[in-house]
Amino acid sequence: MGLAMAAAAPVALLAFSTGPPTKRTGAPIDGSLDCSACHRTYAPANSDTKGTVRISAGAYTPGVKQTISVTVQRAEAVRWGFQLTARLASDESKQAGTFAVNDLVRVRCDTTPATDGPCNGALEFPEHKAAPVTAAGEGYTFTMDWTPPATDVGDIVFYAAGNAANNNGANSGDYIYTTKKTIGTNCALRSQPTITRVVNGASFGDGLAANTLITIFGSNLAAGNAKRTVDAGYMVNGAFPKALGCIAVEIDGKRAPITYSQGDQINLQVPTTANTGPVRLQLIANPDTIYAMVTDPMTIQLASAAPAFFTFNGKSVAAQFAGTRDIVADTAVAATGKFAKAGDVVTLYGTGFGPTSPAVSAGEVATGQSKLASAVTVMIGGVAVADADVQYVGLSPSSISGLYQLNVKVPAGVKDGNAAVVLQVGSLKTQDGATLPVKN
Repeated sequence: MGLAMAAAAPVALLAFSTGPPTKRTGAPIDGSLDCSACHRTYAPANSDTKGTVRISAGAYTPGVKQTISVTVQRAEAVRWGFQLTARLASDESKQAGTFAVNDLVRVRCDTTPATDGPCNGALEFPEHKAAPVTAAGEGYTFTMDWTPPATDVGDIVFYAAGNAANNNGANSGDYIYTTKKTIGTNCALRSQPTITRVVNGASFGDGLAANTLITIFGSNLAAGNAKRTVDAGYMVNGAFPKALGCIAVEIDGKRAPITYSQGDQINLQVPTTANTGPVRLQLIANPDTIYAMVTDPMTIQLASAAPAFFTFNGKSVAAQFAGTRDIVADTAVAATGKFAKAGDVVTLYGTGFGPTSPAVSAGEVATGQSKLASAVTVMIGGVAVADADVQYVGLSPSSISGLYQLNVKVPAGVKDGNAAVVLQVGSLKTQDGATLPVKN
């Protein structure tokens, strides 16, 4: 049936058709274990791109039960299994809430030996009670009731593994997928957010443009002042969320994708817009609720581009040797850093370089190369870089569409020391003082 874990005897092949062992959801705190340890035909998990597993869960009200669902899909599969867990985002080793059993779902407790619930505070793992069989192409959705903690515990993280099986009575030909989802409490912030500064997210200076990563400083900018860094658990349909920590940002009438929030800071991306010049920016606390609070609009200026480099320390450009993870930096800036030399190809990271071809909308992930639509000039240590040595300038693949990279060969003639780096798009230049350490 394809849901049996690996076993030596034919009888044992059916052992886990009623659910896998505990801690098989892919949660990092549990060793990132998942069902591909036994269903190895298409290991590792998610190596197949034709199927998915998805968690559906909404914001929670403390102590109020809601229905959670896990959907597993793959066109050719006919039998289905899953395992789920809920953890405190503040400490993923701890259980968050309790799950209820039903006709298709049991709850296993991470005890020695493992038992069925109630789990009395032990980690809980709802999973399939009996692996259902469907016609090919239908997929399957498991639903269960979940009661969150009785108090506001901040964000809660769900991890799930799904098995899309072929029902062949063995552990071969099955596909394992994992996912995560993060939820927070239903929003009821009582304090109006305020803004003190809006700056370029790389230079922390002036310079804003469409699709640019920017930073807002202020107060009351996140529920509970918790720090939230967007990862896969916060993504919405593969895109960065447009509300985080019960705060949303509108620029030029459009919701902005958010990458990070804490009580006094929001990192975000200016929405895709063709408008330049003065536009309105507003914060919304408790967005899309009856408790929504909207700040008075402030005016910001958008340019056609706002090029700036990210830096390690305000000066040394965030850079790597191209095609490696090796950092270009003085060891006083980064312990593992190395100096560049003439002839090295280095990758420098920034934002606000301008429109690209193909265009990628704000909040989306660049899946491949998307080159800058405009020509650039680059200077390193006062030496102009030949056009042929500007090997790539555009969006950084597999990153949010506001992150750009410049792959460039360090020209001959650059003197040892902290070489000034300047990228110019039209009449617009990256910030003064950005440097690259060079030792020939």
